[in-house]
Amino acid sequence: MSYNVIPSTPAVAPNLQGQAELEPSARSKNKAADQPRLKVRDTSSRADTSAIQGSLKETLKQHSAPRTLVRVDQRAVEEFLLKGKISLEEINFDKHAAYYKHASMIITSDATDKFFLLHCLVALYVSAPEASHPKAMGTDWLDDQNERWGDDLMFLFEHTKQVDELNSAGKQYFLNALLEKAGLQYRDKNSEDDLKQALFQAKHRMPAMEDHSA
Repeated sequence: MSYNVIPSTPAVAPNLQGQAELEPSARSKNKAADQPRLKVRDTSSRADTSAIQGSLKETLKQHSAPRTLVRVDQRAVEEFLLKGKISLEEINFDKHAAYYKHASMIITSDATDKFFLLHCLVALYVSAPEASHPKAMGTDWLDDQNERWGDDLMFLFEHTKQVDELNSAGKQYFLNALLEKAGLQYRDKNSEDDLKQALFQAKHRMPAMEDHSA
């Protein structure tokens, strides 16, 4: 497909247990810029690490819970990146470990087009806000941008099934919407609504050869 790029497999070492801890979904001005706030959808109970399997939707519910652990399989992710000709070169190196964490959630899901979802994840990580941005010196700018980026990341996981089921034209349309954000390096307050609209439009991007009904 047209979204394929040159392969790259940078080395990122997980901790001794091969796991990465997901941060609680609480906004803090002291947190690192590469760990944005994700909206808490369900914090009713502490997740059992042995239950992290199945669909991305279930995994994401656990992702929102305090101190949930996700099994990071860097080697498996790298194999997918190589086969899918997916490069991480445009993602800042300090964010590679986080990418592997979320990519591990994708490759262990029941999605049918995991390569496309990994491409989408790359586009999102390329668009992650940077502390080097001129406006990052402002009191709340970087924190707000991290929160909005986290909302977009959450949107991808919450709507994985719908994104996965898009036809080729719809997938390209949705990926282009993510790449557009990567080009801007900025998100306004309606960023999540932009993705909702992009997904809606993508669902109606039917190739001409598939549309023969009157």
